[in-house]
Amino acid sequence: MKSITMCNTITINGCEYPINTNASKGQGCYIEILEAIERNLTAMLSHHSRVYVAQFVVHTHDFEHLNTGMSKLMKVIKRRLKTKYKLVRIAGGWVRETGASQLQHYHAALFVDGNSIWRLGGVQALVTEILEMRNYPRPSFCAPHMVTRGVRHTFEEAFMHLSYLAKTRSKGKKAPTTNDYSFSRLKAKSDVNA
Repeated sequence: MKSITMCNTITINGCEYPINTNASKGQGCYIEILEAIERNLTAMLSHHSRVYVAQFVVHTHDFEHLNTGMSKLMKVIKRRLKTKYKLVRIAGGWVRETGASQLQHYHAALFVDGNSIWRLGGVQALVTEILEMRNYPRPSFCAPHMVTRGVRHTFEEAFMHLSYLAKTRSKGKKAPTTNDYSFSRLKAKSDVNA
């Protein structure tokens, strides 16, 4: 069972970050998802001085017991982004949620080398094209972030928005053996060279 925090900040690896909670309404965040977001963003910043963060929502037409469709979709998106922008690595992940319609939808995030993205809307355009080609509804996007290594407020702003993926509300309506989130396992540069 995942751990929940109702605090409006979380400390991970000695750094305190603001998060999107509302204790008065019983709306917390899952700590494991917050840690996965922090780990991936920190790892990307160890490789690249700037990291572009794209956050979007994928809706499905049919209920899926597993997350096979979303896992395949993210692989295609990452592969196409790597090819288009000649990227060495991409990190990110998704969370599964179920709203009033009882169909699952996914909140996804991509962490991309910010020095390789020459047109900021290009990532959104490519994601939209891929989803439409696969007959998904048009995705909705949150405001993107450009996180710069050593500029703390850029990390905090992105992390605050990304913490929405960790919210407890709308999660858990799934089979016990089905994951409700998945994130990359990218290693930080110091770990890679060790």
